[in-house]
Amino acid sequence: MQTKNNAKNSKNHPLVKLKRRIRYHYFKILRLDDPPERIARGAAIGVFMGIFPTFGAGSLLALAAAFVLKANKAASVIGSLIMNPLTSVFFWTLSAVIGAAIFNEDSSVIVNAITGGNGEGALWNFGRVTMIYIAGNLVLSTTFTAAAYFIVKKAIIGHRRRKEEKRRAKKEYTRGTE
Repeated sequence: MQTKNNAKNSKNHPLVKLKRRIRYHYFKILRLDDPPERIARGAAIGVFMGIFPTFGAGSLLALAAAFVLKANKAASVIGSLIMNPLTSVFFWTLSAVIGAAIFNEDSSVIVNAITGGNGEGALWNFGRVTMIYIAGNLVLSTTFTAAAYFIVKKAIIGHRRRKEEKRRAKKEYTRGTE
């Protein structure tokens, strides 16, 4: 049995906070009033800009891209929040590993260079490491973008279908009780 103090602390655990934040943004996207394709396009743009190294400008770039590509702007900004202090190390590392695999390099060397390794030959290797990282990140960003588009679109269509079914059932129920 959890004590009151443990229950209180579990609400503040970083993973619990992350789960609540994801759930909040998920429902926020589901409730947007726009066609599912446009919302999904916005979320996908945001995910791409959130994962791709934009040096803090991901939300602004996602908003601009959503405007140009006629996507839902709110979904693009929400989608860009995929990159945050809890997920950035995961995406950086995975981008380095994928890039190293593409260029047939030792992934531990690339990860070490990106995460601030020993710094030997940093200037000489900077261009190569950056190229490897960007290549891996493009693969990762594109993959997550495509997945986000289809997942969000399916979730919105399903959410709206269930909402409509509930509305119809309630309408039939109220019609039957009159």
